[in-house]
Amino acid sequence: MEQIMKKKYAIVILDGASGEPLTELGGLTSLEAAHTPYLDALAKAGELGLAKNVPDELEPSSNVACMSICGLDPSLYPIGRGALEGAALGIDLQPDEVAMRLNLCNVSDDGIMISYSTDNISSKDGHALIGEIAAELDNETFTLHKGAGFRGILVVKGHLELMQSEFAAAHNMTDELVAAYPPTGPKAALITRYQAMAKKILAQSPTNARRVQAGQMPATDVFVFWPGMRPAGMQSFKTLYNKDAGMLSGVDLLNGISRLAGIREYHFAGVTDGPDNDYAAQGEGALAMLEQEDVVIIHVESPDAEGHDGNALGKKAAIEAIDREIISRLIDYGQKPDVKLRILALPDHPTPVTRKRHTRELVPYVLVNVTSELCLPEANFNVEKPTNQDFQSLEAKKPALRLTEAASKASGIVANPGHQLMAKLLS
Repeated sequence: MEQIMKKKYAIVILDGASGEPLTELGGLTSLEAAHTPYLDALAKAGELGLAKNVPDELEPSSNVACMSICGLDPSLYPIGRGALEGAALGIDLQPDEVAMRLNLCNVSDDGIMISYSTDNISSKDGHALIGEIAAELDNETFTLHKGAGFRGILVVKGHLELMQSEFAAAHNMTDELVAAYPPTGPKAALITRYQAMAKKILAQSPTNARRVQAGQMPATDVFVFWPGMRPAGMQSFKTLYNKDAGMLSGVDLLNGISRLAGIREYHFAGVTDGPDNDYAAQGEGALAMLEQEDVVIIHVESPDAEGHDGNALGKKAAIEAIDREIISRLIDYGQKPDVKLRILALPDHPTPVTRKRHTRELVPYVLVNVTSELCLPEANFNVEKPTNQDFQSLEAKKPALRLTEAASKASGIVANPGHQLMAKLLS
């Protein structure tokens, strides 16, 4: 009897992994410096190219770029990120409500943004701080909801003019005077007053006092940005592509996109939005999802987080962990005799370590059919790979075809617009 082949598709989003050459990495980008034998194997066997995930008229944010990767045209669905993250939290916005992202931040006494994430504060402490603010400031206009880690969602009722106001994202202020990024527009003053009142609450916070006593960074300020209204009219992934899909991410944003697009959300213990992410758990979770779904989307936030923090070695280590614990497992799964697996791996946007913010340059991608002919490294994927080698000599030993900015540009292949890559993956 002829064996029935299971056709499966895996997308790995290395959030913010691309960037610029770094002195501390021997003049290499994070992707070039990282030891990635499994991504190298995919690059040698598949198609390298560049993807334009951010249309010219839209900001280079993850909601735009990740929507593209999910096969949705962000130009057709200009949904503010606040509304997307709110959807992940189950917030049902009313027609007269605007949802905005709120960050717990640390700002120095002289007004410099020290940390847009309060040193990646835990969800436990983040929830406690947001609870303290909500207890004082929630009213008929403002309702503050708890998100993951340093994130919250502020719902503002009766002030739709916020959609015509401009707000700087907190992570774009790192190491700079926050006063240089004032909100502007018809309702900017409303948010400025809210932030000022929250600052006073945080100054008296028992949670902050405990963190200071423990030698941890306190949250001194909140910043509110990314307004969005109730989304409407988004087509489901199933309608667009006739495939069942699942999402695994530690970030509310991706789960919000999933909820609106009818993509099933998966949650596994240890999968987080930062450098403490359990990459092995995420890799094993991806394999479990492949047994249930046609298409699985694995989003890993840590390279982006390290880029925002200006941590070159941390970003490199995050890329290596994705390769070692997630890509390797997908390759192993794809070599089963009854499986036909296609993999698409790419960043959503660059997050250069030197700039500590998103940029809109095109990103490298690799698209490949997994076969038994892949040239794999001899070591088992469980074996720890070295991370302290001399970068220049390491690069000289690597194949020319790799998932890097330069190699992808040299291919001459450009996916523009980037959301069309989904159809190419599924073809």
